[in-house]
Amino acid sequence: MRAPRLRLGCFLPQGWRRDLPGGTEAGPFEAMVGMAVRAEQAGFGAVWVYDHLQAALPGDDSPVLDPMLALATVAWATSRVRLGAMCLALPRHHPVPLAHQLANLDVLSGGRLEVALGAGSDPEELRAFGLPVASLRERILAVGEAAELLRTCWGPDPIHFEGRYTVVDGARVLPKPLQVPAPPIWIAGGGERLTLWQVARHADGCSLFGPPERVARKLDILAEHCRQVGRPLHSVRVAVVLDCLVGATEAEADRMVDRFNRHGEDRARYRARRLVGTAEGCAQQLQRYLDLGVSEVCCHFPNALQSDAPERLAAAVQVEEPTPG
Repeated sequence: MRAPRLRLGCFLPQGWRRDLPGGTEAGPFEAMVGMAVRAEQAGFGAVWVYDHLQAALPGDDSPVLDPMLALATVAWATSRVRLGAMCLALPRHHPVPLAHQLANLDVLSGGRLEVALGAGSDPEELRAFGLPVASLRERILAVGEAAELLRTCWGPDPIHFEGRYTVVDGARVLPKPLQVPAPPIWIAGGGERLTLWQVARHADGCSLFGPPERVARKLDILAEHCRQVGRPLHSVRVAVVLDCLVGATEAEADRMVDRFNRHGEDRARYRARRLVGTAEGCAQQLQRYLDLGVSEVCCHFPNALQSDAPERLAAAVQVEEPTPG
């Protein structure tokens, strides 16, 4: 059984999840770029990076690659696959210089950029680097304003914008993105009262996570927010972020669960929140998400550099062909 067509995305090894070879020489960048080339050749429609400053596990001294430099490097090495960070932690970035960086990336990539914004999932990381951390409510509201400001920056110059968090008076952001009217803007997160409300008002797409039952609830709530602002739900592109443990056999997939289940989570619960099984079995599991209206799956393969799991999943799923724009 083949799942209906969708766009598969692949997270690149970047170090945040201990997924790069050791050392601080060119090896990590070569591994990341090599995975991007593999993903494009396998038919993935997008490649994604994270936006973090240090590894996720305490005490882990793995190198973590900068997302903007990573995306620029990947843009040179690929020609069709779309690319972006899922997602940019807005507390790390001022929206106007960010608009300039992103416009440059869109031009550099030939109009292949996807922009995803988030409120920042790790306040302790921000504090460790001396960055101010507002309340979660303020960070979420700032994401919606930033989406509006990015589009303003990519429009006619000079830029005049007076928001709750940012005031711009006379800036000129050049070059402009190649994509017209603007690169797609995603908002990541499933907060039901504020985040999904911001999606309905400001975003081209939303990024969710969790088992199908959780995603279904989020989409019901998003539909209500969309109704309130007079927007059809189908105008919001829906992505789900999933860890993918793809084995040649079910027994191998079980062994991968034991290997990567570092926190000792109940096996059934662990499986319910991820794609686990053979490539064909994972493709069938995707059907439950597709039936909900999900059109993009952002896959993290914990063993991508040591296996052909990404290629096997792409071969088992009927995907959209990657296009430059």
